[in-house]
Amino acid sequence: MKFWNDHDLEIIDLRENIIDLTEEFEKKFGEDIENYNKKLDFYLKRRLKKQSNLILKTSVLMTTSSLVIQNRNI
Repeated sequence: MKFWNDHDLEIIDLRENIIDLTEEFEKKFGEDIENYNKKLDFYLKRRLKKQSNLILKTSVLMTTSSLVIQNRNI
């Protein structure tokens, strides 16, 4: 259970980083730029790639391990 809680905290931390980086992006480039969403998405992906990949891999591992444990108990 602690593993799931730690994972949830990592997701919350990622969300806070996204908010901070979005504010930083808007201060740097403004909100009225051409292709705002596309440029913001690229900016966030570039800055958070490692953290988001780790969270995704952890999520897949946790889900598959839970399914394996459920199948053993049947």
